[in-house]
Amino acid sequence: MISAAKINYRNLANFRFTKLDSRYLLTTDTGRWIFLTEGEFNQFLNGTIKKDTPTYTELKDGGFLKPKNTELSMQASQYLELNASLAQGPSLFIFVLTLQCNHRCLYCQVTPEKKGTKGFDMSKEVAKKSVDLSFRSPSRHIGIEFQGGEPILNWPVLQYIVKYAKAVNKTANKELKISLVTNLTLLDDEKLAYLLKEGVSISCSLDGPDYVHDKNRIYLDGKGGSYKPLIKKIRNVQDAIVQKKAKSKKGFVDQLNAILTTTKFSLPYPKEIVNEYLAKGFDNIFIRPLSPFGLQRQTIDIIGYTAEEFIAFYEQALDHILELNLGGTLFVERNAALALKRILKHKDASYYEMRSPCGAGIGQMAFNYDGKIYTCDEGRMAERMGHENFRLGTVQTEIYPDIVDNEVTRTMCLGSSLDNQAGCADCVYRPYCGICPLANFIEHGTIFPQILNTDKHKINKALFDYLFSKLQDEKYRNVFESWLV
Repeated sequence: MISAAKINYRNLANFRFTKLDSRYLLTTDTGRWIFLTEGEFNQFLNGTIKKDTPTYTELKDGGFLKPKNTELSMQASQYLELNASLAQGPSLFIFVLTLQCNHRCLYCQVTPEKKGTKGFDMSKEVAKKSVDLSFRSPSRHIGIEFQGGEPILNWPVLQYIVKYAKAVNKTANKELKISLVTNLTLLDDEKLAYLLKEGVSISCSLDGPDYVHDKNRIYLDGKGGSYKPLIKKIRNVQDAIVQKKAKSKKGFVDQLNAILTTTKFSLPYPKEIVNEYLAKGFDNIFIRPLSPFGLQRQTIDIIGYTAEEFIAFYEQALDHILELNLGGTLFVERNAALALKRILKHKDASYYEMRSPCGAGIGQMAFNYDGKIYTCDEGRMAERMGHENFRLGTVQTEIYPDIVDNEVTRTMCLGSSLDNQAGCADCVYRPYCGICPLANFIEHGTIFPQILNTDKHKINKALFDYLFSKLQDEKYRNVFESWLV
């Protein structure tokens, strides 16, 4: 390693670096990156790298060398492209239609109410005011996402919101996307036909084969797991989508998406879980660790694991997925793909867990069934656990400017900015990463924990280490590129 006395600081722009495998990885604030050998790294630092080499050109074009005044505007544009969602205003609006549910999943982030329980449903009055506030956002993109409980259990209000939001949008003329997160088991043919007709996207949870899924996702009455009815519904939805595509004259491209929540029961079966998704007709999987909200705090001794155990599981799953792709089967891990969009395309993936600040209040907000407004879905989960710190007001009393320009929103921005977290500002993965201040608060009692000791940091670092290690091999880079087409 070169001594500090020999560094030619006049030629160097701002960058971060680490040694990964046998080479040095360097990144810039615009998301550009380069690998250098130790010799090249020393030459770069002391200003002796030859200008007629491809490495020098890559360093110059990537912004690692001090730019000329004419190049500053280009770098500013690159930075804005990587962080575009920070300037657009809230674009994701969570509508908690009900806390009723027919499931009681061991990792439920909400703590559900039994199906049929009164007093936990959103009214049409609250729904209307929530839609009106959503369309006050300056963002050109408006995403309405139905959450619960099980949102289908408040079907009349779901239909009301779809109709009213589309009516409002005839004047607002925004890019409106409506989606439903559901356990699928209560979705009948009539409701499915309505959702497809109205263009409502559908997402569900599939935790793997029956011997994994049924341990995690059980019915609220305790009468067994939900795997068999779920698989039947998945087939119904997929068949209906195929038929819709065949009849559509507008290039209907929607699909059913599924999400995996990893528990201790998942850890022995990374390949089997991926293969289950393939067998059920999915071309992607979204692998998530546990979140520190809701029932998970009560069941952690049953379903919990260490960060290191999750990382081992995740890397085994990714290894298997890469082998499938190398064998000719296109299959995407969506969490990695979101990171790769920032790494390879240098574009904002609009994924709140990979933003700095995260977007709580400035990129998303959640409307609870009772009209309370939160910085995000996790904010209403936190209040369900007894923490009222993350409420922005209510739809009955608040106006849009006071929701966004709110001390809670400002605090969340501070707490989720990597530049305010010790150990994050100078991390080589700073341009691609993000943190959740709410998760930090629940787990550590503060939105400013010792980040380097958190499980989230360990998992994120492992993900980026894995991706950048693989990116050094052209065959893996080609796979990753294919995920972003």
